[in-house]
Amino acid sequence: MSYLLLFLLLAQDQPTFHSDVALVHVDAEVHQDGQLISGLGRESFRVTDSGKPQAITYFGHQEQPLDAVVLFDTRIEMRPAVQRVAEASHTALGELRRGDRLAVMAFGVTAGNCKTDLISDLTGDFDGAERSIENQILQREFRPHTNLCSIQKGLDGAAQILLHHPMGNRRRAIIIITDDQGVPTRPVIVHDAVRDLWKADAVVLGVVTRSGATGFSIGPPYRGASYAADQTGGEVLNTGDPVEDLREMIRRLRLRYTLYYALPPAKRGDERKIRVQLTPEAAKRYPRAMVRARTGYVVPGENP
Repeated sequence: MSYLLLFLLLAQDQPTFHSDVALVHVDAEVHQDGQLISGLGRESFRVTDSGKPQAITYFGHQEQPLDAVVLFDTRIEMRPAVQRVAEASHTALGELRRGDRLAVMAFGVTAGNCKTDLISDLTGDFDGAERSIENQILQREFRPHTNLCSIQKGLDGAAQILLHHPMGNRRRAIIIITDDQGVPTRPVIVHDAVRDLWKADAVVLGVVTRSGATGFSIGPPYRGASYAADQTGGEVLNTGDPVEDLREMIRRLRLRYTLYYALPPAKRGDERKIRVQLTPEAAKRYPRAMVRARTGYVVPGENP
């Protein structure tokens, strides 16, 4: 989870922010039996920070402008899915609205090195972003998977782009289009990627396709897009149509709940754990509900 250096005035439950008090920001999604649950209030949630209950200072369920990074996995097995999205990019991005911003990135092995390339930086020019998908992503050389180029490295590269943009009052997400197949990645790489995603205040959403590739695990367990989604409060979809899944992911981003609480005393740069649950009363109404939210954040003050 990330943070905002803000002061909050709660007139009519609409926040006005100033730079006095540090707050922790948490986006949460609640679902039951595959359906998103809307209409919950502040009293329906409980938050703990490193095991200690926190008072929710501000709660909202209204729309926020989006900063979304669409990240393409450009291994050779992914080319059919990438081409499908490129050919229908206008439909895939159809849930974007005025005030949103979109970036396009791709990761894979290029000239023997694992690279995460910025194709189009955050912009409100969606037509231009669509052209970059159609004209540049498919021009890349799609190569076979190697253990030098993990999904976690791709996500970390996308997080670095977001870290160079001011956060503001925006919802941030990285939507990765991948088959989520790979080989085990060194734990330090996985840890650093999750840490950077927390610092960037980015939810990871996985559009997972069936590519025909198979993963294997010798040594550490494989931790790919699904793991990053779990750690950041995101989710994965795998309906077989990456175009519709990408569109649906953007739609769901708008239905998330926003919670803020005061940053507890802590050392700069420390990692702290977050847990968001429904209160017992809300859980009685939705006995099978699950809450997706970030599992942690980095205490502000450390350089990106």
